[in-house]
Amino acid sequence: MEEYVFELLDMGVLWRVYGGGALATDIAPYRLLSFLWEFRKLYPRWKPSVDILRAVLMGAFLKTYNQTSIEKQYPAVRDLSQLILWLEATGDFREDALRFIRWHAFLLSHSTRNAGERLRDAVDFAQWFELTSAGSLGEFTPNVEQFTNRETQKYRWREDRIACTRTRVEYHLNMVGAEIMNRAFRVSFLPADRKAVLVPGCMRSRPEKECQAIHVSEGLCCKGCDKTCHVNRLRAMGIKNSFDVFILPHASDLSRWASKPGSPSKGVVGVACLTTLIGGGWELKRHGGPAQCVLLNYCGCKKHWDPKGIPTELDMQEMKRIFNILPRAGAS
Repeated sequence: MEEYVFELLDMGVLWRVYGGGALATDIAPYRLLSFLWEFRKLYPRWKPSVDILRAVLMGAFLKTYNQTSIEKQYPAVRDLSQLILWLEATGDFREDALRFIRWHAFLLSHSTRNAGERLRDAVDFAQWFELTSAGSLGEFTPNVEQFTNRETQKYRWREDRIACTRTRVEYHLNMVGAEIMNRAFRVSFLPADRKAVLVPGCMRSRPEKECQAIHVSEGLCCKGCDKTCHVNRLRAMGIKNSFDVFILPHASDLSRWASKPGSPSKGVVGVACLTTLIGGGWELKRHGGPAQCVLLNYCGCKKHWDPKGIPTELDMQEMKRIFNILPRAGAS
């Protein structure tokens, strides 16, 4: 139940933020953009070239409006259909779009009046959440608006322009979503036979060319070349507590983590920045892999956020809580 309430909130927030841009995009190569997103996941070596093409197409066709241009407007069911096309084409909201397709079908089974009321409820819910979350979660996102106002133009012709210029309310939405997802999926995660933590490359303390991690079928496997590296620290925790750690590049295909009939079940902990965490968790769920989420403490990826790159880290106490390895209260 909590998961569906979050989907409704997600739909309302994304409509308020991107609905104006979706409705203003009259003509766009939606199918081509979606295909290119999947292609880059299946064939990583083509990713740099594909990203250039996607950046040009997104910059030329996918319009974006500031949320104030749409926040008071309620969508009709046909408008939701247009939003779904737009979200799927970006790649960043592929999993959101897949869930909204089900909501769209659900709303089509109702009268126009009832469907309109449900959509108004979603938008009003999102407006309430934006105001409330600013007070309760705003202390964690004080610089988001300053960053987007300063850097949005720099990302204008980049493939990651939407991922890197998210609004403040989207950060708050994903914080809440991560907690809801962890609660909803925890029952199926804990009894999994095999558990793994998937971390982004930006957690490595050494540059990519100096990192001694080796390629395996699941991704990159840390070999402990740097004792101060956050990935190495996590690997050491995994050795003691029976879970694996793999480094994955951004936008990796997560279908390999699906539990196959007759094989040991797999539980996955995804580690990512707030802009990509929920989508990854939903993708794992779609493939039948019970997932948990742990947020990076900050963004620092060289490819997306900082020209030099800042090694990122996570809250190790939160990781211990996920695996039930915190010491008991009062223990020495």
